Amino acid sequence: MEMTESTPRWLAAKYCHRLALALAISLAASLSACAPNPCASNHAPAPLASLPAPPAPLPPAALPPPPEVVNAGPEMFGTASWYRPGPGLHRTCTGERFTRNEMTAASPSLPMGTQVRVALLNHSNSIVVRVNDCMPHGHRILDLSEAAAERLGLMDMGVARVTVTPVMLVDNQ
Repeated sequence: MEMTESTPRWLAAKYCHRLALALAISLAASLSACAPNPCASNHAPAPLASLPAPPAPLPPAALPPPPEVVNAGPEMFGTASWYRPGPGLHRTCTGERFTRNEMTAASPSLPMGTQVRVALLNHSNSIVVRVNDCMPHGHRILDLSEAAAERLGLMDMGVARVTVTPVMLVDNQ
């Protein structure tokens, strides 16, 4: 039967279901014809070919060195806080969906996509975050995502004095 625009939808659906069933039966029949029948022979199945040994791991000297993070701009001093948007869908200035579990930040002055090293003043630990959101100019230089604030140790303080340094990855090869 030829399907045209005037063919009722129920009739077209009926023929589509029949066609799908016929294709499934023919596919199953062709696959079963290709498969060996274990009952047709008294011989044991042929042993599987042994797999080749996995390649030996590279010696430590042959591994390329990991990329290095180097300063790419002037160091800034100021206050930073962390933020968690409300229950609604929050889009960042770059258009991506804000997720509190990523190492991201909002800045009033740094360009979008900039990687920055954030360190608490008088502490030795630091983190690297990506600027993916904007914020109005004010008293803070950075708003960190919840994951970044937790890793830095800023969660309990809420607001803290920090240093922010733009960084970039350098390949050491």
